Amino acid sequence: MNKIRIAVLGLGVVGSHVVKLLEKNSYILESTKCEIVAIGAKNRKKKRNFDVRKYQWVNDFKSLNQFKPDVIIETIGGTGKYINDLYKFCLNNKISLITANKAQLAEKSDLFFEGFDRSNLFLGFEAAVLGAVPVIRTTEQSIHPSKINSIYGIFNGTTNYIISQMYENKISFKETLEQAIKNGFAEQDSSADLSGRDAMHKLVLLSNISFGKKFKFSNMHFDGIENIKLIDLEQGLNLGYKLKLVSITERNKDKFFSSVAPCFVPEPSLIAKTNFEENVITFEGENFLKTSLVGKGAGGYPTATSVISDIKRFINHSPNKGIFIKKYSQMLVAKFVNQSQRIRPYYLRMSVLNKVGVLKSIAQLFSQKSISIKSIIQLNTSNEKVVPIIIISDPVGLKNITQVVNNLKKTNFIKKEISVIRIEENIG
Repeated sequence: MNKIRIAVLGLGVVGSHVVKLLEKNSYILESTKCEIVAIGAKNRKKKRNFDVRKYQWVNDFKSLNQFKPDVIIETIGGTGKYINDLYKFCLNNKISLITANKAQLAEKSDLFFEGFDRSNLFLGFEAAVLGAVPVIRTTEQSIHPSKINSIYGIFNGTTNYIISQMYENKISFKETLEQAIKNGFAEQDSSADLSGRDAMHKLVLLSNISFGKKFKFSNMHFDGIENIKLIDLEQGLNLGYKLKLVSITERNKDKFFSSVAPCFVPEPSLIAKTNFEENVITFEGENFLKTSLVGKGAGGYPTATSVISDIKRFINHSPNKGIFIKKYSQMLVAKFVNQSQRIRPYYLRMSVLNKVGVLKSIAQLFSQKSISIKSIIQLNTSNEKVVPIIIISDPVGLKNITQVVNNLKKTNFIKKEISVIRIEENIG
C-alpha cells in the first residue's frame, strides 16, 4: 500500500475535524495510508475532539523537516509573516500544501501560485472557497473543457445567515448581527464577511479556475451588507425581489465584469431561495445551459470534508499538472469591462419634501443623464412634510446612476440617506 506523510498545522474547528475524519477512515484514502507525522497549533492545551497525545507536536513549522511530510495541511488563516514564511518553507523544501486560507491565496497569488507550479507541487484549496460545496472538483472534472460564460452565487454563509434572519424576524441589521455573534454564526470581528471582502477572496479564486485568467484582488470591487435596511428588504419583496450578497464574474468577449455587492434577485430564483448559512454557485456556459451547486458554506465538519477531498486529489495528482487550467505563468491577466457599459435596473429609496415640483425636479435629474424612470412608488407615512419614495430605473450603467445620486444629495428636497441597490433580473 502506498503511503503519504501529512502534517496538520492549525487545530481549530476545521483542523481538528480533519484529524478526526482521518481517524474515522483508519487513515486510509484512495487505497493509500495517510500517516499524520506531526500536528501543531497556537495552544497545545486547548480541548479538542481528538487525543493530541497520539501525535508528534511541533511548536514551529521549521522543525517539520525532521518528519519529512509530503503535504502540509494549513487551517491557520491570515496573511501575516508567519503564513508567508510557512508557504515559502513549503516551496523551499518541496512540500505540497492544502489550505483553507482564501485571503492568502487571493491577495498574494503572484507570490505563490507560480512557485508551486514551477516546483510541480500540489496546492489544494477546495476548503478555501465554498466549504463543503465541491466546486473545484466539479469544475475540473465535469465542467471543463466547456467554455464558461459566467459564474455567480452566494459565497459567504455569515452574510447570508444575517440577511435570512432579517427577513424571518423582521429586525434590523444591527440586532441581527448581535444575535448571529451570540449564536456562533458570526465572529466578534466579522468585518471581512460583512464588507464583502471574504466573498471577493473566493470569487478571485473561482474566477481563476473557471476562466483560466489571473484575476487580481486589487483590481476587483466589492461592497458589503453593513448599510442594508429592513425597509428595503420589505419593499423589495413587494416588487418581487429578494436581497442577497451576490458574487458574480461574467465574460464579455475578451473582458470580464466582476463584483460582490448586495443585489435584488427574482424571488422565485435558486439564489433567492438559498438561505441561512448555505452557499450556492451557478455556472452558465456555451456547451451547457446551467449547473448549480448548493451546500453548507462553513462549519468544521463540512469544511474538513473539502480538505479530505484535496488529500484524495493530492494522492492522484499528476506532477506536471498546474494549479489551474494551465500553468499560472502562462495565464493572462484578466481585463475588465467599463462598469458604465454594463447596464442594469436600479432600486432607489429616498425621503423627499412633500411639496409641488419635487418629483418633476427628480425626473429632470434622471433625464440629464439620459436615464428613464420605470416606476415611482410613494410609501405610506404619517409625516405630512417628508414622503418616502421608491424609484425603479430602466437599465443604466453604474457611473450614470452614481452621478444622479450625487446630484440628488446636493438638492434641498432630499432628506436622510438614499438607498441604491442593483437589480439582477437574469441570474439565479
